[in-house]
Amino acid sequence: MTQENFEGLRDQVEEFVKEMVDRSSLDLRVEVSEPEPDAIEVSFQGFDLPLLLGHHAELLDAMQYLARRAFARSVAEGVQIDFDANGYRDARREELTLMAQKAAERVRTSKVPFVFDPMSAQDRRAIHTALVDIEGIKTESEGDGQMRRVKVLPA
Repeated sequence: MTQENFEGLRDQVEEFVKEMVDRSSLDLRVEVSEPEPDAIEVSFQGFDLPLLLGHHAELLDAMQYLARRAFARSVAEGVQIDFDANGYRDARREELTLMAQKAAERVRTSKVPFVFDPMSAQDRRAIHTALVDIEGIKTESEGDGQMRRVKVLPA
């Protein structure tokens, strides 16, 4: 994708998200940035952040899903569209890494598999990534749809 096309896409994503926020009547400000090539990050600030981040950020995830579906062709071409608010994604990734390390230690000592509760694809990816280099452990995803979960197994 050329830089010119990417800038056009960035503007379209920004317009799409602002329209979604306006129609939802949420009190949120939208800021769109490009943290790296072929990546668009949409950040939110405002009074309604607790609504956006409640219940493990279900609303934030839903809005991200809608944007990715609306721009599915660009996503298929490798453009990453991510939504964040108040540093939630980094904090969640850190939390998941700690949970993964504890689960891995437990599996290594007990030799009994550990299964996480169902989680989003983004959260499952964080678990897999956190454990990819740990000896004596392997991970796999199981289940379908919203019931998909990560299983940590002895290698």
